[in-house]
Amino acid sequence: MPPGKLKENFQRCIFSRDGGVPRPRARFPFPQPRGSSVHWYLLLDDARPASYNMAKDELCLRRAANEGDVFVRIYTWERPTLSIGRNQALAREINLLGCLAEGVEVVRRMTGGKAVLHGEDLTYSVAGPRDQPPFQGGIMTIYRGLAEVLCRFFTGLGLEPTIQPYSGRERAELASSVCFSTPSAHEILVGGKKLAGSAQRLLPESFLQHGSIPLTPQYDRLERIFPGASAAELRQRMTDLGTLGIWERFSRKEVRGRLISAFQEEFGITLEPAPWSAADEREVLRLASNYPYLEWLKKPERAISGGAPGGSRV
Repeated sequence: MPPGKLKENFQRCIFSRDGGVPRPRARFPFPQPRGSSVHWYLLLDDARPASYNMAKDELCLRRAANEGDVFVRIYTWERPTLSIGRNQALAREINLLGCLAEGVEVVRRMTGGKAVLHGEDLTYSVAGPRDQPPFQGGIMTIYRGLAEVLCRFFTGLGLEPTIQPYSGRERAELASSVCFSTPSAHEILVGGKKLAGSAQRLLPESFLQHGSIPLTPQYDRLERIFPGASAAELRQRMTDLGTLGIWERFSRKEVRGRLISAFQEEFGITLEPAPWSAADEREVLRLASNYPYLEWLKKPERAISGGAPGGSRV
């Protein structure tokens, strides 16, 4: 893409689709100070079970609280998995028999929000300290900063993203059980359709944000595992990188590399390989036992020690 066109697309990202009101384009409002002791670490994981993925994110959250460092993790799933929000009603909102028939595993995240279907998506998590730049300022500050990363990422792929504006608390009664059917504040849309979903959990010292970017269409499967969901309606509300023609120009490895670059460019940092010991891996396996199919699904009240309710996103 010509440099002029790339710049034009990137500038479009600052306009909302609801009114097109521009806002100043600037770096994240709390840039990392020179000489900061905060380290930015990267973890790249191949396909893993759902319980392992949730446990590793939990350990990153704990380490962010204890060490004051930032952990960016990009990973995939061993099998199709539906991750449901921390406080999401299971029996009313999910067709478990449909999940069984589709071979879809179900796990409850420690973050809020609604259900996300994984397996044909690019999943990322970010865990960091809440008392250090650039994540000071509260839940919306964090969402906004990470939205800028995604906006930069999608623009670099040649898309024209917009950031959903903040308009106060969304009305829960209007929200679907499907995360991608409803855009929340600071989430990304392309052509008016949602392309990235996110959810958070806040502890007193640290935060965890989960994010998902669909790679291929999954409308029919979503219809079969969500009561009342319509594939035709979902096609009007959400999109994916395959539908947008990304795989005609980029490999999945290239797309992952561009997401890493977007984090580094937006925050002006270098992501280093995370120090990860055998003891860390043993701790992940220990924590994974906290995410079994039945008990964890039925106990949304399970709290991380010292935790506080996380931000609920759709």
